Amino acid sequence: MTEPIHLNTRASTKKELFFYHNYLTGLIKALEGEYTVIDLRNESSIAGRISRVDGFMNIDMDDVIFRDALGNEYCFEQFFVRHRNIRYVHIPKELNCMELIQENISGMRRVKPDKRKITFKQFRALKYQQETVRSLGKTK
Repeated sequence: MTEPIHLNTRASTKKELFFYHNYLTGLIKALEGEYTVIDLRNESSIAGRISRVDGFMNIDMDDVIFRDALGNEYCFEQFFVRHRNIRYVHIPKELNCMELIQENISGMRRVKPDKRKITFKQFRALKYQQETVRSLGKTK
């Protein structure tokens, strides 16, 4: 259905990762590539395709029709919406919210690199173990 979130495509801060895991930012992130409507706080609305969502829920959109509070419509190729201006994001009916959330949570697992250095004692024990395995292999 949708691809899982790839957090390493852009330098994500710890705060952004926290928002992805603890708020519904991940659900909006799952709507990337979908056409949807976003209602703004000033009674305006935007209809278009979501191209990118960052960890703070700032949204970049393509092929946008902006409708102001008076009902006037304006077309834009690209449009940026700050998180603080968003009132409501309409989720398309054909998408299941629970599936989107579960897919993205499972795809957001981040493997931390092992930063521990091997000590000389561990290195010596590993070397001795490898020698023992080699000598056992020769005796067979």
